[in-house]
Amino acid sequence: MAKQNSDNASWLRPIPEEFTRKGMTSKRRMILSAVTVVVLLGFCLLIWMSYTSDTTELGPVPVIHADGAVVKIKPDEPGGKEIRFQDKEVFNRVDNMPAEEVDVIASSSEIPLKRPVKPEEEQVAEEAPAKAPQTVEKAADEADKIAPAAAAVPAPVPVKKAAPTGNYMIQIGAFAEKSKAEAFWATVKKNNSSVLANLSPVYMRVDLGAKGVLYRVRGGMIDDRKSADNICTKLKQNNQNCLVVTN
Repeated sequence: MAKQNSDNASWLRPIPEEFTRKGMTSKRRMILSAVTVVVLLGFCLLIWMSYTSDTTELGPVPVIHADGAVVKIKPDEPGGKEIRFQDKEVFNRVDNMPAEEVDVIASSSEIPLKRPVKPEEEQVAEEAPAKAPQTVEKAADEADKIAPAAAAVPAPVPVKKAAPTGNYMIQIGAFAEKSKAEAFWATVKKNNSSVLANLSPVYMRVDLGAKGVLYRVRGGMIDDRKSADNICTKLKQNNQNCLVVTN
């Protein structure tokens, strides 16, 4: 009897709050488990559908053709539309600003300028070493041999030639003695008779002080520089030194 009373004691009965907490915990677990299963099933369903769905055919590659319509049309006024009053300066002075100067491009044709005349530098054409003196002496000896034979023939009456005119001369050599200069001119003229036919010899004496005196062998007179250059060119082709000088 005492044992039955002890089993039914109020302090041995469970508290109602403990039953409530245990019931709520088990419900939450069930809900979370159900949500997890649903998510997994949905994910698996998406994967299965992606592999089993039929693929749509893309068809042939599209080809783009050019439009057959006219793209460019010739204007009615090929030279451009004329805009009136473009030359009026009133439009440039709206803001009271000074007008800018317009650069005018000149024509491309050039005006020929006169060629500057440089003073001719007189140069002394030195005689060639070793061979030149022998050539001059040989020419002098030949002239001496020819002189007696020529004396027997009556000399023709000399005809006075018109005095040559011009400002240019050629110089072919320079010697310390005038006789050698004269003999040298005779030899050169003999070898270039067609070139020097119209030239007269001039033996210009130059005093060099301590160095002595030189006789420059020149021929003239020549009307223009071009003619003088042509004569020198022909002499140089025959291995004869030559330079153009002014009178």
